[in-house]
Amino acid sequence: MKLQINGQLQEFESIKTLEELLVALNIQRERVAAMVNETVIRRADHASTFIKDGDVVEIITMVGGG
Repeated sequence: MKLQINGQLQEFESIKTLEELLVALNIQRERVAAMVNETVIRRADHASTFIKDGDVVEIITMVGGG
């Protein structure tokens, strides 16, 4: 499956959900905001949001500081 993630084309073998994608990318889902095809996905819906070939995913990592 090919996905465009933050503007870059990437290939994955067996990703089915947004949560699985975040795990595959080694991203802690508690610290991100995610959009799939320009739709913001609530953190509670990551496990039930299915990803398909050609989807455009934007992942924004929250960074604290001061």
